[in-house]
Amino acid sequence: MKTSSAIFLTCCMAVLLSCGAEQRDYTALTREGQYLVGVWNTHSEKVATKLIDQMTHPSVEERGQIQSLPIETSLKPVDLLPLNGDVTDWVRSRDPSGYTAKNLYKDTLGGHPELYHAYGVIEQAEVEYQTPLLGSYPLIRVEIFDMGTVENAFGIYSFNQYPEAESEWVGNRAVISGKFLRFWKGKYFIEIEGYEFATKVEEGIVELAKSVASRIKDSPTKPHLLKLLPANKIPHSVKYFFDDTTLRKIYSFLPDDGLELGANSTGITASYAHKKSGDMHWADTMVAFLIRYPTESVATEAYNSYRDFLEAQAVSVSSLAGRGILVQQQ
Repeated sequence: MKTSSAIFLTCCMAVLLSCGAEQRDYTALTREGQYLVGVWNTHSEKVATKLIDQMTHPSVEERGQIQSLPIETSLKPVDLLPLNGDVTDWVRSRDPSGYTAKNLYKDTLGGHPELYHAYGVIEQAEVEYQTPLLGSYPLIRVEIFDMGTVENAFGIYSFNQYPEAESEWVGNRAVISGKFLRFWKGKYFIEIEGYEFATKVEEGIVELAKSVASRIKDSPTKPHLLKLLPANKIPHSVKYFFDDTTLRKIYSFLPDDGLELGANSTGITASYAHKKSGDMHWADTMVAFLIRYPTESVATEAYNSYRDFLEAQAVSVSSLAGRGILVQQQ
């Protein structure tokens, strides 16, 4: 548990903000129907057009399957917390506690309850665990969030995943970052924190995660919107979001309100390598994005707003295959 998500986000920001003249990085943008589609940090119109073509010409079947995924498990978060005896050597050190969406305080969630609100959190439950093998004091905390839908749970999970993270095959793939293990399954997002770096604690974290996952019976199905992304994306680079605030937490160079994300909007991004190489570096990646708006007219407003923002700070603007713009920014 050594790699931190902060490292990934720092690298990603450096990539997307490095738009120097020598590198000749561009933003490509177009609109089709209810969708705003584009590529950030692309090096050429050819590459951008290829990615955009793949996102704007999916099959009718893929286009139609954007409805919410079914939910199989509807237990309260507190009922998913492992009991004494469920995991060898680990027992609860206190009774469970929890929050509802209305009272998520800043002493939880890393001081960022607004992020969980953005992804629709309903309630949370937590409890700490100890083992007699390492003394009688808490060493692990398990938190379970009911996010309301599968899409919301995947969204908050995607905010925390990154390509180079360590992982365990728990739930739909658990991300290990520093002292944390995080995964999603069904409508639940699970975060487990170890208070010490020790082999026994790390093993306990994984076993507690498996115990939680075994109680959630949902199959590992991801949101349908992922099907619209081009193939060959960098593994585990997908981000799924619903509002401007969340999107700007991921990509801080974006305008405050230019993309017009609001009620019933859903967005997705993924990173792609400019060149096929076994030795891929973050300094040579681009990001494809696709945002679905509730109506075509709202998508048109968003396109016009973001186009104006891009053109206002552009070094050059050209037509993208006759149906959008390719902008080299300052």
